[in-house]
Amino acid sequence: MSIYCNIFSTYRYIIVLISSVLLIMVGTTDVIAKKTSYDNKKIIVLDPGHGGRDKGAQGINGIYEKTISLKLAHIIEKELEDQYNVFLTRTDDYQLDIPCRIDAANHLKADLFISIHSGGSFLHKASGIYIYYYNKISGPKTVSGNVTLKTIKNNNILIQWHNIQNKHKIKSYMLSESVKNRINEYIKFAKCKVQSAPVLVLSGADMPAIFIETGYLSNPAEEKEIDDAKVLSDFAKGISKGIEDFFQNK
Repeated sequence: MSIYCNIFSTYRYIIVLISSVLLIMVGTTDVIAKKTSYDNKKIIVLDPGHGGRDKGAQGINGIYEKTISLKLAHIIEKELEDQYNVFLTRTDDYQLDIPCRIDAANHLKADLFISIHSGGSFLHKASGIYIYYYNKISGPKTVSGNVTLKTIKNNNILIQWHNIQNKHKIKSYMLSESVKNRINEYIKFAKCKVQSAPVLVLSGADMPAIFIETGYLSNPAEEKEIDDAKVLSDFAKGISKGIEDFFQNK
């Protein structure tokens, strides 16, 4: 009889223990869900360009655009994470198509979408930091020579997002200007300029969105700057301050 009592007591203890663990897990999940849903922080999606087999531009010293864009995105994330909910479209070196990048921002109902890149050109003297906001081109118009071909090449964008960025064009321009002004405070090797272009990765973003090129990797002098940890940190500070200015002034 005592053996059965001991067995029963053991089972009862196990059941109580499992129930307690489950309650803790449920409570923790609920807290996480509430924190994510109701902390009232704005959502920012950072999009490190390229990845995986898609290496992007390459510098004379072998620096890949995909590497720089991811590195900078992680630094920006650290700058922003205390004040905003920050998500990256990719967190490591893997390939991601454009519709997936746009879907990530739209399904999260992000407040901002920022795509991070570096420039590349057959001309080693090509230089400069550029921020693009979306502007649809209708008809046979000439695109500025500074707009890299990768921004306007043909790809299949999911039809439900196509050109939805048009309604955010004014705010995207304002965001571009805010970030440009701050980058020019922190970065000295080149001036940052704002341009409009039919940038594909921006066309389906249903929120203010910009495309940043942090300089030309194909330019040896700029490649050296872009690969410098201090310069990347300054870029991150400038972009973060520009975002803050945008929300304060909007």
